[in-house]
Amino acid sequence: MRADFSLLESGIFTVPEAALLMGQKQSLVRVWIEGHTRKQSPVIDNELGRVDGKTAVSFTNLMELRFVAFFAPHVGLQEIRKIMDEAKATLGHPHPFATRTVFKTDGKKIVAEIAYRTGKVDIYDLRSRNLEMRTVVWNSLKNDVTYDPLGQAVSWRPRPHIAPNVIVHPRFAFGQPVLKKSRIPTKVLAKAVQVEGSMKFVADIFEVPIKSVREAVKFEQNLRLAA
Repeated sequence: MRADFSLLESGIFTVPEAALLMGQKQSLVRVWIEGHTRKQSPVIDNELGRVDGKTAVSFTNLMELRFVAFFAPHVGLQEIRKIMDEAKATLGHPHPFATRTVFKTDGKKIVAEIAYRTGKVDIYDLRSRNLEMRTVVWNSLKNDVTYDPLGQAVSWRPRPHIAPNVIVHPRFAFGQPVLKKSRIPTKVLAKAVQVEGSMKFVADIFEVPIKSVREAVKFEQNLRLAA
């Protein structure tokens, strides 16, 4: 981890936490982050490395891992790594897949819309060397993310259809899922319901609508099902 890196602003996600949020196998996510001895190099540049003896990634890395998870079934990791390297060089950003740049696929190639210094938007082929892949619809990669004015990803709704008010924000609860308005971690509310046995009682204690408690519980239950 860089000496000047702020954990309070970056978010902290262990491999199991990242895997749960993305609905992926821990073993796969660990390879994407750490690589595999003599077989695979890491796919992302980990901003955190190890925190308290455990491999951890930042929110920015989590956004990159979503890209890897989405395309891994269609493109090999070696190809994804090359795509990411070319995107970094082309866009001049160390983590381009955590930005608002809109990535697309025409069924054969992964392309990116790049705004040139003149303000002209053009289409640049990031991987034209005979890359064949099936058509993939992936609007959710950008639609479920909120960006700041500079185009950097700042929050994510990991289960928008189940829990539209639950977000992951690196500055709230170290990146743990929270209710958007109250910023109370969903895990805290779900645990309280388990202990108290009453959603209404928990809603009264935390001074939030009972529907918010219900949403937090539903979100946590969905995470466990994906484990």
